[in-house]
Amino acid sequence: MTTEPIDLKAESPEDEGPKPKKSGVLVQKHKPAPASDIREKLCATCGKPFPLSGDQKFYDCPACYRKNHPVQKPQRKTGTQILIQIQCTACGATDVLDYMPPDPKQALCRGCYAEQKKREPKPQLKHKRSR
Repeated sequence: MTTEPIDLKAESPEDEGPKPKKSGVLVQKHKPAPASDIREKLCATCGKPFPLSGDQKFYDCPACYRKNHPVQKPQRKTGTQILIQIQCTACGATDVLDYMPPDPKQALCRGCYAEQKKREPKPQLKHKRSR
C-alpha cells in the first residue's frame, strides 16, 4: 500500500462538465423596511403635511385631532352626584363644584383657579443619571 496525496478538487463531480457562464445581473434581496419609518402625510381637515410613523393610521394632524376629538373625562359609576356651592375667595363669584375642596372657605371658582395655575411655575423634573 502506498499513500499518495489525493487531490479532492480533481475528483469532485462538480468540476466535471462545462461551467455555466456568469451573467451580468446580480440579484440581491433587500431587507424589508422597518415599520417605524417616519413618512409625511397630508391632514384630511386642514391639508397641512405632518410626520407619521409607519404603524400609525391617523387622518388628521395632531392640532386638528385635538380640536375634533376632545378628551372625555371618565364617567362616574354612581348614579348620584354631589355638587358643592362655594364662594370664590379671589373674585367673590358663586360657583358649583363637583368635588369637595380641601378647605371650602378658601376655594376658588374655575376661572380664578385656571388663572392661578397659569401663574404658578411648573416644577422641574430631575432626571436620574444612568450609570
